[in-house]
Amino acid sequence: MKTSKFTKMLLLTFLVPLVFFSACDQKSNENNSESGLVNLSILEKEIESRLREYENYLRNEDSIALGNMYTVDAEVIPSTVGRDNITKVFGRMIRDSITGSSFKTVHLWGYDQLLVEEGTGTWSHKNGEIVGTGRYLLVWQKEEGEWKILRDTWFADK
Repeated sequence: MKTSKFTKMLLLTFLVPLVFFSACDQKSNENNSESGLVNLSILEKEIESRLREYENYLRNEDSIALGNMYTVDAEVIPSTVGRDNITKVFGRMIRDSITGSSFKTVHLWGYDQLLVEEGTGTWSHKNGEIVGTGRYLLVWQKEEGEWKILRDTWFADK
């Protein structure tokens, strides 16, 4: 009788947690598929394409198109808030003859609606003279099917 009670107790001690944890693991896997996890190499190609658009808009001196690459509530940290103000900053850069840029993604994190990109870049004058190099972080947000910049920050090389 004691052995039977002990065996039942032992089974319950291991069986109940096993069922519980396997149910939790199954729910966790379901959440991953619902959260929009996708292949980052596909998203990296999409961001690469957006970076080339950015460079082309600057080369073509189109501050409006550059501004529209940002969400309405975007921020260029630390000091520029909102798409309209960001567009004005691009206008000033273009008037100062800064129309060249080159960006390269170093690392990308995130999922199908929000990405963080770390990269390196160069800014240059129309004549090709480099005016700045550095690293950047961009937070990209999917808005109406298109990747737009939510947050932007630049760290100039010393």
